[in-house]
Amino acid sequence: MRPMDLAMRALARAWRVLLGGVLAASLLAGCGGGGSSNPAPSAPAAGTTPAATGGNGAAATQAAGGNVVPVTISSSLSSSPNLPFVNVTICVPGTATCQTIDRILVDTGSIGLRVFASALNPALALPAQLSANGLALGECTQFADGFTWGPVRQADFRIGGEQASNLPVNILADPAFNEVPVACSSGGSDINSVSSFGANGVLGVGLFVEDCGPGCERSADFETYYACGTNCESVALALANQVRNPVASFARNNNGVILSFPSVPYPGTASVTGAMTFGIGTQPNNGLGAATVITVSPNTGYFTTVYKGRSFSRGFIDSGSNGIFFRDTTIARCRTSFYCPPQTLNLSAVNQGTNGQQSTVTFDVVNTDAVFSQDASIGVVPGLASSLSSTTTFDWGLPFFLGRNVTTAIDGRATPAGNGPYYAY
Repeated sequence: MRPMDLAMRALARAWRVLLGGVLAASLLAGCGGGGSSNPAPSAPAAGTTPAATGGNGAAATQAAGGNVVPVTISSSLSSSPNLPFVNVTICVPGTATCQTIDRILVDTGSIGLRVFASALNPALALPAQLSANGLALGECTQFADGFTWGPVRQADFRIGGEQASNLPVNILADPAFNEVPVACSSGGSDINSVSSFGANGVLGVGLFVEDCGPGCERSADFETYYACGTNCESVALALANQVRNPVASFARNNNGVILSFPSVPYPGTASVTGAMTFGIGTQPNNGLGAATVITVSPNTGYFTTVYKGRSFSRGFIDSGSNGIFFRDTTIARCRTSFYCPPQTLNLSAVNQGTNGQQSTVTFDVVNTDAVFSQDASIGVVPGLASSLSSTTTFDWGLPFFLGRNVTTAIDGRATPAGNGPYYAY
């Protein structure tokens, strides 16, 4: 899931692209960020490496610990398959007034916690995050198929044995904050509801610290953050006040995450449970081992994918996209954009990091119609893939994660393989 590319990331390090993950049609769900400094993780340890295999191998495993939480892949609240969900707890800062919220989408393609107001107990009165002039802050997020809008508030955040205090979070569709700026609502359809989004919220654990970064600190031109009084006006916002990656605020395991899931045979299953491990090389259970490290541009978050001799300059790995999204006009399509080849295709592509490392990835493309004609309620579909209009984007969505341990390292944070940002698998 990636927000719309403003074509300014190289200058502003602001939003990246959501082209693969779009909450559209009857199947699809698909959110980017900026980052810089903030607390360094504890010194990386050598660590042990969880067992992992390729996409068609045995189950990936991860050792248990206080930095590990279960993640379940299933259908969304709007019946879209291949979405990983987790439970999170948020509290009124400095108090024991808390609520645990289920069905939060785990998303390596976006930054920060976003929760729908309808999923919150009204008694959970989270304080407002204020602009420099003391007005309540709102945030607009533009996606390929629409927009979300709501206030920025402060919360203490807990997941497993990890916690972050006074975290800026985005509360979506708050009925007390319903004046949507024209610059936001003109960006597409309104997907500002649980029913259209398919989840109670999104936990963005991607490559960066803040969701907009230095660009939004320098300028209001990105029309991302708004100071709201009588009207809502776009404003520049300090990094400390921007919605941020919760992992970056953890005391120790704050340099990235590892998502681990077992393989799933064709045609799929109702659900499957894996794990999210916090930290990279900070404890014995989160080492990189022999994983291939694919570094990305710190300005865009992209690497290059070479497929059938063509280079896709916008390659990324995104658990919030429910399929693998790329353009191949030779593959038959159905359901508007999903691929439906006469028989399952066994394909391969090469990911190339900015560090020169290369990794050949084999993947399947199944007939979407055939899968859902067998079982319309199936929740995990290996080989689900879709076309894109873009000729430069290759979105390695949820099927890529099956049977693998996939690491997402945060920009500027020290790890045993060097500073992020990078992916490793």
